[in-house]
Amino acid sequence: MFEKELGIIGIGKIGSALVKRFVSTNTVKNNSVIIYDIDGTRSKNVSEELNVEIAKDSIELVKRSRYILIAVLPQVINKILDEIKTTISEDQIIISIAAGVSFEHIFRIINKQIGLIRIMTNTPAIIGAAATAISSNEYVNEMQLNFAKKLFKSVGLVVELDEIHLDAVTGLSGSGPAYIFIIIEALADGGVKMGLPRDISLKLAAQTVMGSAKLLLETGKHPGELKDMVATPGGTTITAIHEIESAKLRATLIRAVEAATLKSKTLNTSKKC
Repeated sequence: MFEKELGIIGIGKIGSALVKRFVSTNTVKNNSVIIYDIDGTRSKNVSEELNVEIAKDSIELVKRSRYILIAVLPQVINKILDEIKTTISEDQIIISIAAGVSFEHIFRIINKQIGLIRIMTNTPAIIGAAATAISSNEYVNEMQLNFAKKLFKSVGLVVELDEIHLDAVTGLSGSGPAYIFIIIEALADGGVKMGLPRDISLKLAAQTVMGSAKLLLETGKHPGELKDMVATPGGTTITAIHEIESAKLRATLIRAVEAATLKSKTLNTSKKC
């Protein structure tokens, strides 16, 4: 019935990273993908790189695609939904990566009993190291959900959650790379203060963060246990940990996740049709 398996609306930083990863990992064939972006140059560049087809507009893309991945900013999604609402059918699936845009909000505009999947991913998708949460509504069957999971497993880790948890995911892993970049930069600054060359200090800081995360994921050990493996009695690490705790870094990061989560909730409540 549909010529293309996947249509992608929005070829910005995340949209282009996703389609490149989907095709380069052979998760979907390039001839089964069609893309559209209001910026024709973006679409043209991705089309030439991956040999994927460009739709003339969002309506054509929806007419030809079984799954429609909407990869636009939350501020833009109403316009896209308005454009496609009369064209899309109940045989299709919408996959949205717009932060804070609920199933209820999408339903209010589309006004059809259609399968909806919400995705919260993050920028490490660019290198295939994303943390992604996925949620689906009652009109999505197992095969359709598995297709979405397959797509996003090609860009990193995937967990399935109820929609109610997606704002917290936004606050934790959606915004989380920015927190980690600040930590890496601060660690590197500390190294520079103590005499290390800037480039070496930055490499050591970044590798330390990456290696520590990998150690946690691969061993399954609690971070407190791994911390204790480093912190020997009376040593340098426990002295440094005392400074970290005195500065309330732990509490600051908790508040950061909380603040971003609450902001994500307001993104949705502020959207009225």
